[in-house]
Amino acid sequence: MKARSIARELALLGVSQLTDNLSKRQTSISRSAADYSDKQLDGLLLKALTALGADAREGIETAEGDLQRGERLILESETRTTDAEKIRSRIEPAIPLAKTAINQVGEKLELLMFVQQDSKEMKAVRQSLESAARSVETADRLLGEHEQKVADIEAVRSQLQSAILTAKITLTKLKTTLEPQQLAALLERDEVRGYACELLGNWIRYQKDIDTQLNEAMEKWSIGRLARVDRDILRLAMIEIMHMDTPKRVAIDEAFEMAKRYSDEEGYRFINGVLRRTTDKLED
Repeated sequence: MKARSIARELALLGVSQLTDNLSKRQTSISRSAADYSDKQLDGLLLKALTALGADAREGIETAEGDLQRGERLILESETRTTDAEKIRSRIEPAIPLAKTAINQVGEKLELLMFVQQDSKEMKAVRQSLESAARSVETADRLLGEHEQKVADIEAVRSQLQSAILTAKITLTKLKTTLEPQQLAALLERDEVRGYACELLGNWIRYQKDIDTQLNEAMEKWSIGRLARVDRDILRLAMIEIMHMDTPKRVAIDEAFEMAKRYSDEEGYRFINGVLRRTTDKLED
């Protein structure tokens, strides 16, 4: 994970705090960025880190649930039937559950690897997760071969059991790295804190003008009618393009990736389309 990608995510989470604060005080949304001290911006980023840690923990808990369901299916395949096809029907759903869990943990691991770049433990965790992913892929391949009566279903089960066990051990280790003081190390990196603060400052300074540009591009829709996370992703991307000299392609791609994490499928497709129309209008 790159420093600026993390900074964007922190800024997005910080903006949600800023929006709440402004609305509670019924303060003008166009309040000058100069009114916010470095200490206040750092406070927003610390709140963003708390939200980031909570999101990571939630992802890990979801992955744990998927692994437990997969483990239960494998156990049922051992204890509830001896018929090969019924065994296969129980094992088959465990594969996508394990894949989803490993992929979800892999996303969180990228962030933690950035925070603890020199950590041998984190490198070992990554290797374990990669090993689990290979075991799942092997199980998937063997299951396909079993359908052709080539592979032994027991080999499929063994690979899946190995993958799930390895992934569960990995999750246990990852939980210990989500303490607030460890995540706070992100703000000690100038390339993260500096870019996140610049995004927040420009959001405060230019948000009203950005909304005008976005409303013109949406025609029969308006920025105010969108879900908050969708409109804030749009705003941050436009701020980067218009006020921070970020290449259009980069800003749109980064917004798309954030939308995939924080919005739904309809939301990130909508965001992608609006940004393209808005930047096309600017170029015209």
